[in-house]
Amino acid sequence: MKKTNIIIAILCCTLALMSCSANRVVQYQSETESTSSIKVKPSTKLRNVVVTLDGNLVWEKSRKVKSLTIQNVPAGSHELRVSSASWIYKDEINHTANIEVKGKGETKTELVSIPPYSVGYWVYNGIVYLALVTVWWL
Repeated sequence: MKKTNIIIAILCCTLALMSCSANRVVQYQSETESTSSIKVKPSTKLRNVVVTLDGNLVWEKSRKVKSLTIQNVPAGSHELRVSSASWIYKDEINHTANIEVKGKGETKTELVSIPPYSVGYWVYNGIVYLALVTVWWL
C-alpha cells in the first residue's frame, strides 16, 4: 500500500510540473491599425523555441508550443526565424522565411518542419520509465 502511495505521489508531482502545449499568442507591437497576424505552426509540438521577427525577439520560453500567433504585425515584408537547439531533437531547428503581409487583418501561416527525437531523448525516457517500474516492484 505504501509503494502505491509513493508512485501516485510521484505521478501527481510529474503531472503538476509538466507544461502542457498550447496555442500561444504574442503581440508584435501595440499599434493595431492596418496590421496582420503571422501564425507559426510546427509539424509537432515544439519545446525550447526562439522566434524572431525582423531581428526582434518575439518568443523565447521553454514551454511547449502547438502554434504561435504573432499579432499586430505591420504591413510589409518581414523575416521570420524559428530556432531551437534542444537536446531532445535529432537536429537543430533553423527555419527562416520571408513573409509578406498586407496589413488588412489577414493571417499568414508558416509551417515549420520538426526533426525526430534524438536517441538521447529515447534513452532518457527509457531510464525514467524503468526507474518507475523498478520502484513499483520493490
